[in-house]
Amino acid sequence: MPAVRDDEGELAEEFTLASSNPLARSLLTVRALGSGTHVNVTLLDFNPAAMFAGVKTALETAVLIGEVTRRPIRLILLRTTGVIGDDRTQFIEERRTALESAFPDVEWSIVCGDELASIPFGVDDIWIATHWMTAHALDLAARVGAINLYRVIYLVQDYEPDHFAGDSDRPAAESTYRAGFTLLVNSRQVAAFLGGHNVDVNEEHVFAPLFDSRQLRTVASRRSTPTVPLIFFYGRPSTPRNMFALGVETLRLASSEFARRGSEVEFVMAGEGGPDIELADGFTLRNLGVLERTTYFDEIARVDVGLTLQATPHPSHLPFDLAISGAFAVTNEVDGSRNEMHPRIVATSSTPEALSSLLVAMVDRARSDVRVPIGYLPVRDGQLGSSLRDAVIATIRDAGMAPSSRN
Repeated sequence: MPAVRDDEGELAEEFTLASSNPLARSLLTVRALGSGTHVNVTLLDFNPAAMFAGVKTALETAVLIGEVTRRPIRLILLRTTGVIGDDRTQFIEERRTALESAFPDVEWSIVCGDELASIPFGVDDIWIATHWMTAHALDLAARVGAINLYRVIYLVQDYEPDHFAGDSDRPAAESTYRAGFTLLVNSRQVAAFLGGHNVDVNEEHVFAPLFDSRQLRTVASRRSTPTVPLIFFYGRPSTPRNMFALGVETLRLASSEFARRGSEVEFVMAGEGGPDIELADGFTLRNLGVLERTTYFDEIARVDVGLTLQATPHPSHLPFDLAISGAFAVTNEVDGSRNEMHPRIVATSSTPEALSSLLVAMVDRARSDVRVPIGYLPVRDGQLGSSLRDAVIATIRDAGMAPSSRN
């Protein structure tokens, strides 16, 4: 795909299609002047309290690219904050403080979407797309020559078109994989899924997710067996890809089975605020809401079995965190590979009957005397991809992005 379109009519039509989401046009005000010195990592927004999973991976990727190319990092938030003056200063400083705490000795600057027109960019800046909308915005900016198409690395952590049904966002998301960017892909599972949709991925550009090994070792050492088994559900009603309704129906069927047996079981969910949910036969699904990082690890140390659903191939951290630290994770099969990711992650078809049967069976297994292996069990080396560092180095090399001369 060329960086600049000569056919103004075609370009205008494409912009009209994209205009239903104003973020698609958010990088058209960028002006590249002079030589590039920065790594520009684009996020829709950034909440310091939610610096985990996909967002944390995006930031870790930016840090490594900055290290390899010897460039400072600029975090670009596409959504306009709506705050000005002292509030804007506080907003920026809170986020910079969180970044510097998580990534000491890294040079950061933060730019909000409504400031882009006044910030100098370089023609050789490296851009990182982290979400299909940021990739779409970079694609449109490249088409008008605002940025260099060949200086964009697209961090792909899911097959995002499947987040949508039939609206215009779906083809827009699909188009980002063919925009001409260099792809850096989180996990072999996502890479294989892309391949099934005719998107070529260089195997050397595929990396395994980074899990918090130190914290998960601690969780494993603290794991105990309470009197009543605990089932943990990753419940996000507002996020369709997490299949909330399917999860609740699964838990209702499982609670009926436990009631039939006369078994005591505790059900909790976390991931999004909301009321508790009545299941069946007197069982209640208690909603813990959004967990802070420390509370999250405290909670999973109590879990026997987790139910964590994902309609797309994204390598969600929760099932791995549970499995690595000594619990079982039940999930739905998407591409035939989920039963191969970790010995304690088990998958079946996306029906409440199949999932509830598997969930009950795993509670039985967790409470049996044959729970093998036990304790801390990391993902096998190479199972999900190479190291992030190796994949970043290969991606930078193949994209021809030489290290900066900046000292």
